[in-house]
Amino acid sequence: MKVTEHIKRNIGNTMFSFEIIPPKKGNSIQALYDNIDPLMEFNPPFIDVTTSREQYVYIEKQGLLDRKITRMRPGTVGICAAIKHKYNVDTVPHVLCGGF
Repeated sequence: MKVTEHIKRNIGNTMFSFEIIPPKKGNSIQALYDNIDPLMEFNPPFIDVTTSREQYVYIEKQGLLDRKITRMRPGTVGICAAIKHKYNVDTVPHVLCGGF
């Protein structure tokens, strides 16, 4: 369901959603689940999942700097799919635009 549909269905009612940050790479998704579990009693219609913009790391090679792109957190879409599957709640992946 779209966010706009959730809003239309809840006109006149208070509606809560939550925004979460994906765990850093190498960390377990279980820690994220442990944070979401107690929030589910509030029956959020959807959960927002932020994205982490890529970072640049400069590595010196033979006197020159080589720029590498790195990401500190896993993909937002994958985290959204995991949350949707586990909790059967809609998710909203954030999209960032930068680096023009």
